[in-house]
Amino acid sequence: MSLIVLMGPQAVGKMTVGRALEKKIDGKLLFNHQTIDLFANFLGYTPEAFRLSDETRLELFKSFVKGKETNKVKDIIFTVLVDFDSQSDIDFLQSMTDIFQNAGEPAYFIALSADLAVRLERNEHEERLLAKPSKRDLDFSKNELITSVTKHRLNTSQEELKQLFPDVQSLLIDNTQLSPEEVANKIHAFLIAH
Repeated sequence: MSLIVLMGPQAVGKMTVGRALEKKIDGKLLFNHQTIDLFANFLGYTPEAFRLSDETRLELFKSFVKGKETNKVKDIIFTVLVDFDSQSDIDFLQSMTDIFQNAGEPAYFIALSADLAVRLERNEHEERLLAKPSKRDLDFSKNELITSVTKHRLNTSQEELKQLFPDVQSLLIDNTQLSPEEVANKIHAFLIAH
């Protein structure tokens, strides 16, 4: 049983890669908008909606670890956008991994990156728009994607991940030129090796 966290900036391909990875392991994808949009449908994209989303995720992870014998799948694949200059984002990652590691189960970080031009193309992909209602306002999501490059640090390095999370195995993949299946194959090989 494990937690596999796919992180990276908007439209880098976290959800699509997660769906491809589902086909290779006994795991189920929880992409970040599944919980965010649940609360945003009622509260808007407010701090309270994000707080409730984070609490729900952590409670799911706790129940998953407790239900090892009865869970429908062995692994959770979780996607998240992380600002590496935000202590609260770092703390949230630590809370997630602690749940698994304190139960003797591994957590893995897969950090995806891609060129901005490619991310702008992926931002308009049909699969993304179907799964994420908030991204259907293309002018807004494009502007958010572009401005976040200067406002937040959404990419990391292997060294930073090792320093912040020394007990979590991590892998960085530039998937600018890779298909979701190629990325999923790399992740699968990494998981087998660790």
